Parts: sequence; C-alpha cells; structure tokens
Amino acid sequence: MIIADVDFPQPLLNALRDGELVVFAGAGVSMGPPALLPDFTGLARQIAEGSGLTIEEFEPEDRFLQRLKDAGPDVHRRAVQILQANDPKPTALHHNLLRLYTSLENIRIVTTNFDRLFEQATADLFDPAPKVFRAPALPLPLGQRFQGIVHIHGEVDEPTEMVLTSQDFGRAYLTEADGWARRFLVDLFANYTVMFVGYSHHDTIMTYLTPSLPPDVNQQRFALVGDWNSEEQGHWRSMGVEPVAFHQVEADDFSNLDSAVAGLADQIR
Repeated sequence: MIIADVDFPQPLLNALRDGELVVFAGAGVSMGPPALLPDFTGLARQIAEGSGLTIEEFEPEDRFLQRLKDAGPDVHRRAVQILQANDPKPTALHHNLLRLYTSLENIRIVTTNFDRLFEQATADLFDPAPKVFRAPALPLPLGQRFQGIVHIHGEVDEPTEMVLTSQDFGRAYLTEADGWARRFLVDLFANYTVMFVGYSHHDTIMTYLTPSLPPDVNQQRFALVGDWNSEEQGHWRSMGVEPVAFHQVEADDFSNLDSAVAGLADQIR
C-alpha cells in the first residue's frame, strides 16, 4: 500500500494491524530536532574529546571506546553527560512511532538508544505509561511475549550497564549467560515481524544484531531506508531484511521518513 509516497508491504501492515509488529529503533530516531543527539560514531568522538585519543579509520566504535576506557576515562559517565546535556526532547519521529500502536497492550518498541525520549513521548499519548525494561533486566520469557519499551543496550539512568565498549558488547551478545541480548533477540525475531528505523546497514550495532537474525523463520524483517544510496538496499537484503524505501533529496535528508511514519500512523488509526 502506498502511504505518504512509500510502498509499505502488506505483511508489515498486517502485523501492525494484528498487534505483532516490533519497532526496532536506532540512533537516527533521536538525531533530528529538537533532540539533536549524536549517532554512535559522533558519541564516541565526543566521549574522546580532551583525551588525546582519536578513532582510527575503519576502527569500530566499540573497539575505540574500549581502547579509550583502558586508557583511563570513564566512557560510560561521559556518554551520559553528553546524552543528557541541553535537556533533549523527543522528536516527531518518537511520537509517530508510538502512534503506530493504538493501545497500550500492543506497544512493542526495542531500542539500542540510551536516551529516554520514547518514555518522554509516551506522556503525551498514553495514560498509564507503558512498561519499560532496560538491559540486562529484559522481559521474560525473553522475546517471545512482551509489551512496552525495551532498552536492549541499557539507558542513561544506569551508566554502568550501558553497552558501549567491545567488552560490553561481548557480555551482551557473546559471553555473559551465553549473551543475554542475543538470546532475547533470537526469540524476538522468531516470534514477531520487526521494522528497523534509524539504522544504516554498516552501523557497528548491526554487526552484533545480524547473527541474531535467524534465516529459517516465518516472521519477516523490514527496514525503513533512504533511496539516496541504492547499494544500501542490497546490503539490507543480504542480511535477510526487506528494505522499505523513502525518497531522499540528499544523503542527510530524512524528512520523508518522518512523513512516512506519520502517514502510516494516521492510516492505522
């Protein structure tokens, strides 16, 4: 169905109608005004300011932050200070992603963002507020059945639990109890249709998420992506994720993403 000039696949619309759609939200959701928060690369660079260390070309952000932490700075505390500076407010995209859900019981949002902007946005839309989970205290039974907002990498209220460094990612996806984040996500992807918003295929976070995408399940995965870089859509398909393209006038133009999600929310309501 064409909504706000975007061709939304029918399986995605069916999952939304049936209360079986999970929005998987990345840094791009919080980068627009009035929040204006950095992506993971920008956050890593800001954390490193004044340290004398800089991220090397092609160096993953999590490895750089591990190197920075090993050198002495408290990267988790610095991240919180950066993300809470200037008292950021939710974007229109936060509100419209929440508006996709017509009832409190159907809200299913998983985010790798550390900010609490989704929680702020719910105050304008839902009373009472939805449940909120932050890693490593994820909803049980894992991803099979949950409702609310899940901070899969932790959030600013608990700095030490935020997944920032390669050691943190190792605990979350590889080592601690066989990787609590990966176990949650394997169940999630097996039981729900998922729509990624605010990610690029080459984000460091996607290198950890990709092994959690089981290839042999009936549930589908989609990603809202811009059409400026045609290769981006091919990369998503190679990961088993179907791209849903919105038009971009230039590489950093995401205005049509906002209008597409707003139109989808209007349609479902």
